[in-house]
Amino acid sequence: MNVRIEQRSPRARLAIGRAERPTRAPRRLWSAPAGATAAPLLALLVAGCAPGTRAEAGAPRPAPAASAPAAAPEEVSGGRLQWRGGPTAILERDGLRLLTDPVLGPRGPAAFVLPRHPSTGVENAPVARYTDPPAEPIGRLDVILLSHNHADHFDAVARETLPKDVTFVLPPDAVEAARAAGFTRLIPLDWDGETVIPTRSGRLRILAVPANHAHDAALDATLGKGNGYVLRWEGAAPYSVYWTGDSVFTDRMRAVAARFAPIDLWLPHLGAVGVDGARGLRTMDAEEAVAAAALLRARHVIPIHHTTFGHYREPVTAFVQRATTKSLTARIHVPTDGAWMPLPR
Repeated sequence: MNVRIEQRSPRARLAIGRAERPTRAPRRLWSAPAGATAAPLLALLVAGCAPGTRAEAGAPRPAPAASAPAAAPEEVSGGRLQWRGGPTAILERDGLRLLTDPVLGPRGPAAFVLPRHPSTGVENAPVARYTDPPAEPIGRLDVILLSHNHADHFDAVARETLPKDVTFVLPPDAVEAARAAGFTRLIPLDWDGETVIPTRSGRLRILAVPANHAHDAALDATLGKGNGYVLRWEGAAPYSVYWTGDSVFTDRMRAVAARFAPIDLWLPHLGAVGVDGARGLRTMDAEEAVAAAALLRARHVIPIHHTTFGHYREPVTAFVQRATTKSLTARIHVPTDGAWMPLPR
């Protein structure tokens, strides 16, 4: 079985503005071909990314404003990625530093409030965050990418603390909220809209693609029009990333696959949000995600949007198991929050 387990030392946690937390186990990063037998490693995977219990979660407190780390490590050749929990990740490549769907508030029983809980239907439902964001500051940013303007993708701490003059790519429906929060360099993109940003040795094309939040058409309309994004670095070392945003597997995603496959790296939102609710999925479950990855002919998959929050209903291990069963050819890299990993080639 071709498996690599990499042991990482725990990072020192910042104490500013936060209560002392119990020592966390060393981080693990697992990367294995999906066709391999995954069962012997599932216990390790769960141990590496399992959330704390609800009883452990304290009341949310304001997080410190983003600032550059004192000694940020050099960007690795070919770029790197840091998952920061939920839909939030930092991508670095060719001199650009991008942040996806910033949800920056601390661990607690009410990290944000949803107008209606996708599983229970309860109105104004608080949702728990099981793990704190990484202690490492976000640092310098060149681009913020927003898939849609929901509290679990653009939270109050992000609105208050992120620098307001960063290039902010977002759906047209989110412009008013971003402007009200003080952001000034807004680039609204509707589906099939594109913007181009210079990089150190070439350019990055950012294309907005459809992201249907639900299969139920009425619910999808109620939840609002969101974006996925296809990111294409052009130059001496081209590279493509498809970040789905909150999307179920639809004919529109199949059209993205027909247009852009093969994709170097796929960043799907998992968690099967709403799978146990009256109106069905609001993000992909394992079955949909494996089918989409196969159609995209994704070379690599880094699944995000799992583990962190209480409204996620399916563990990331379900995706790994399904991919193994279906002999998915993509290589799956399950991230640990806060751990940097090279962008796979």
